Amino acid sequence: MKDLVTLELKISKFLRLGVIFAGVLMLTGWLMEIEFSRDPFIVFKTYDHIPFQDLLDIHLKNQQWGYLISYAGLLSLIVLPVIRVLLTGILFIKQKERLLAVIALLVLAGLLISFSFGIEL
Repeated sequence: MKDLVTLELKISKFLRLGVIFAGVLMLTGWLMEIEFSRDPFIVFKTYDHIPFQDLLDIHLKNQQWGYLISYAGLLSLIVLPVIRVLLTGILFIKQKERLLAVIALLVLAGLLISFSFGIEL
C-alpha cells in the first residue's frame, strides 16, 4: 500500500513539473515573438486556414524559433494526460488489478483515437 502511495506521488510530481515545463516553454516562445513596435493583435484580424504541418514548415523556413518553442510547449501539455493514463495503467498492472488496467488502456486508446481525428492528411 505504501508503494502505491509513493508511486502516485511520483506521478503527481511528474505532472506538476510537466505543466510548469510546458508553461515555461510557451511563455518563452511567446515572449520571443512579441514585437512592441506594432499591434500585437494584428494576427487575429484575419484567419488563414493553414494545415499545422505547413505552418511548422513556414516557421522553420523563416527561423521563427519563438513559435516553434511555443508549439513544443503546447505539444508537451497535450501529451501529459496521455502519459498520466499510461502510467496509471502500468500502476494497475503492477497491482494485478486487471479490470482497472483494461479500463485505463481503453481510456488510453480513446485518447489516441480522438487525437487521430484531429490530424489532417
